[in-house]
Amino acid sequence: MKSFLLAPWLAVFICAGLSTVADTLGTVWWEQKKMWMLVAVTGIAPFVFLSFGYVGSHFGLAKASSLTNTLVVIGPILVGILFRGELRQLSPVEMAGMALAVTGIVLLTAFNSHQPD
Repeated sequence: MKSFLLAPWLAVFICAGLSTVADTLGTVWWEQKKMWMLVAVTGIAPFVFLSFGYVGSHFGLAKASSLTNTLVVIGPILVGILFRGELRQLSPVEMAGMALAVTGIVLLTAFNSHQPD
């Protein structure tokens, strides 16, 4: 029976998006110490946990971790580069590592051998 909740792939992106927002707010909170950011991070955290559990139940722990955690890395990278101007702080080796993370996601998604429930 199909789940009435979210499609597993949509949940992957929701999980990664929520985690990216939490990571970004946490970083900005440490810089600015605005209480609303701390409250927001604390409120978002359970949804990150629950969305990951949903993804893991459909893809399995190993693949769910690969998909969501790699996207969780890419999201804040893009925020840092695009919105915080941190590109100049990265070495060529660091940029290569980030490119490898993106390549990993492409390989995981393009060669999917199992369709989730």
